[in-house]
Amino acid sequence: MGTVPDPEPLKVLIIGAGSAGLLMGQVLKKAGIPATIFEQDASPTARQRDWDFGIYWAQSRIAECLTPELNALIDTVQTDPSYRHHAGSTMPIHNGATGELLKELPAPHAIRLRRRAWLDLIRTGLDVRYSKKLATITTTPTSVTATFTDNTTATGTLLIGCEGAHSLTRTWLFHDTPHPSDADLQHLPVSTFATLTRYPRDTALALRAVHPTYSILLDTRDRFGWYSLHNKPSPNPEEWVFLIIFTWNYREADDHERLERDGEYLLAEMRRNVGDGLAYPYDAMLRDIPEGTKVWYSRQMACWPTKRWDGRGGRVTLAGDAAHAVSFHRGQGLGNAITDVAEFQGHLRAMKEQTPEELARAVAKYEEEVWKRGHEVVMENKTNTLFLHDWEKVLQSPLFTTGVGRAESKGQGAQ
Repeated sequence: MGTVPDPEPLKVLIIGAGSAGLLMGQVLKKAGIPATIFEQDASPTARQRDWDFGIYWAQSRIAECLTPELNALIDTVQTDPSYRHHAGSTMPIHNGATGELLKELPAPHAIRLRRRAWLDLIRTGLDVRYSKKLATITTTPTSVTATFTDNTTATGTLLIGCEGAHSLTRTWLFHDTPHPSDADLQHLPVSTFATLTRYPRDTALALRAVHPTYSILLDTRDRFGWYSLHNKPSPNPEEWVFLIIFTWNYREADDHERLERDGEYLLAEMRRNVGDGLAYPYDAMLRDIPEGTKVWYSRQMACWPTKRWDGRGGRVTLAGDAAHAVSFHRGQGLGNAITDVAEFQGHLRAMKEQTPEELARAVAKYEEEVWKRGHEVVMENKTNTLFLHDWEKVLQSPLFTTGVGRAESKGQGAQ
């Protein structure tokens, strides 16, 4: 009798080298499944913009995704490695116009990470290919092939789209359905200003006196403001870097094209239309930004309420913002990306053997959970963003009713 041939080894293609993609690479490496990550940017530093983000309820799930050696280094990529949040830590919300404390949100053992440093950490030991923008995908019952815009290809058993809110993988998944627009982002009528900036000594100290890590401001003119300490390279306050974000209701009459291209004009308009009327030190968040500082503007926010997709028999799936692009006012994006990866890893570990069929079953189980959770979290945060920009509804917003913790499931999934 002839021998049964060994099954073809599994191989996973990951599109996107952000948090979800790199964490997926780490759990697949731990599972002994080869994975290659394809990133459209030319290098890890190709994009000028950096930022920081928080983890408020998924801390233990990071440890599930990383090796003990990498997990032990997370403190080194925090925005202030010398400061530790504890069981009683909170995130304050103030009335920006009066300085009144509106609420202290529980944020026990929160972690605040510098994005670029965090990605450098979790990239360790992974096979990442740069300048690889996805063009199209083809599948067979047991394989998937990605073709890139440089006319190169890669073939594997599974492709995971982790390339963020503007996911080309998601667009492909819906392109031959009756409603290809189901993949499109939904726009929210909220505009955004952001910058990374240093301040004069007194302003830097005044902001940190409000809270060592972060603070939120709201007021009756329907403005949202945020500051967080992004980097503390030395004890000198003039060297500290802060992430500053303001959002407000979209105004049709604004010169959006000029706001997008002219940083000097943008900053002047921010000081005049948004900073005016704020109490100290919130007024200084805009007034004391040094001239020439790089600033960014987005005319409208966007989200993608998760919808079920056809993964072609377990050959193609999504994770992170590609699966549930969420507005940022409750800081839920990274926590849900981490949860995607941790849940996927659980299904990998339950596989009886490493075959395409078993992997497809693991993907199907993963998708059922992410479809439900993703839809719920996007819709909740969409409501939150809209309510935070309507002073009459602020106290009804999930930020006030739920805080930055993980919301309980409502039992409603993607349609």
